[in-house]
Amino acid sequence: MGGTSLKYIIIFVALAGVAGGLFFSRRTIPVCAEDGKYMASLADCQAWGLDAKLCKEAVEKARAIAARAAPKTETMFQCELRFTDCFENPTGGFSPRPAFCLRADAEPKEVRYLEYESDRRNRKKTKEVRID
Repeated sequence: MGGTSLKYIIIFVALAGVAGGLFFSRRTIPVCAEDGKYMASLADCQAWGLDAKLCKEAVEKARAIAARAAPKTETMFQCELRFTDCFENPTGGFSPRPAFCLRADAEPKEVRYLEYESDRRNRKKTKEVRID
């Protein structure tokens, strides 16, 4: 009798582990979930077949958000050591280049940038930072 209940406990724990793993792997919301296009540059935007003027405005708006909200560095070298890609901030200094989701309303949403960080073995990893 004791062996049967142990089997049920092991099966229950295994099923709970699988269910928990599925829950945590699926709980993230995909980028641009509402029929948007994910992009980081003017070329990316135009590759989606969007109008050049619309693309330019969207990239400028996303950069304005990044210039206002993301950290700034004094030199391009400092910026590229800390972030994956940078642009010259109109107010001075350098900021990380944003990636964003462009939907039908032509407003950049889900603006984010990539920042380098080191793990405990001092390996360089990227971390996505959302700023909107």
